[in-house]
Amino acid sequence: MTCHALYGEHTVEKVRYEEMLPHEIVARRKGFPAAFIGLGGLEWHGEHLAVGNDALKAEKLCELAAARSGGFAFPTLWYGEPRVARLMEVSRDHGDGIRRKMKFKKRKFTESYFGTTPEEQIDFYERLVYHVLVEMNTLEMKAVCLVCGHYPLHGWVLPAVRRFNRTFDDTQAFAGIEFHYPAKTKHVGGDHAAKWETSYLWYLRPDCVDMSVFRRRGREKLIGVGGIDPRIEASVEIGRKACDLIVEGMVRKAAALIRKVDRKRRSRK
Repeated sequence: MTCHALYGEHTVEKVRYEEMLPHEIVARRKGFPAAFIGLGGLEWHGEHLAVGNDALKAEKLCELAAARSGGFAFPTLWYGEPRVARLMEVSRDHGDGIRRKMKFKKRKFTESYFGTTPEEQIDFYERLVYHVLVEMNTLEMKAVCLVCGHYPLHGWVLPAVRRFNRTFDDTQAFAGIEFHYPAKTKHVGGDHAAKWETSYLWYLRPDCVDMSVFRRRGREKLIGVGGIDPRIEASVEIGRKACDLIVEGMVRKAAALIRKVDRKRRSRK
């Protein structure tokens, strides 16, 4: 059974778990019991991209993968990530350009202000993700694919994924940055708010990209952008081609995890 919702005059397939009725969930789960979950947060991504770029990108990729596979897009994890480590506002704001643009106070991005060390915040996030994975098991998902929109999250969640996969055999999980899902190709890459991330969001959420902010500023140095200049090489078409390969890889990974669970189940009989 395919779940549909009526919005205005358009019928749209439901892929978000939280929007489904119980009978819709049970029917869809029989076909492809996989959860796709985006991980991200709020961080500067240049003047041309929404500050929620990482989570917005991951969220839409999860929805596309759920639609293509018949699985589920679960709510994106927006909060709980470390805020005093590997964050543009903290470790990459040389010259305070970001804080000046955003009118932020430097003292509020410190360990003393949060009252926790980077290590403590990383440990908290790892435990939070483990909790989410166990929840997916209770909801009878056989596969969980985490998409780490904010790249540092990948290293921080891997211990949780490994512990979960050792503990449970009726659900298996995988965590990857978007470019970890497809086979290695020149058509998919990673950066910070440059060619790749700009192209991804331009395709996935064009309402969250505004390249016009750079009009008549073609030679101006970009603040908080790392990689190939998006003013020169980013495009919707690059994003479309890359995202199609990423989504294809996500579906393939979820199917492999489901097969792994089924093999374990058969071996126990």
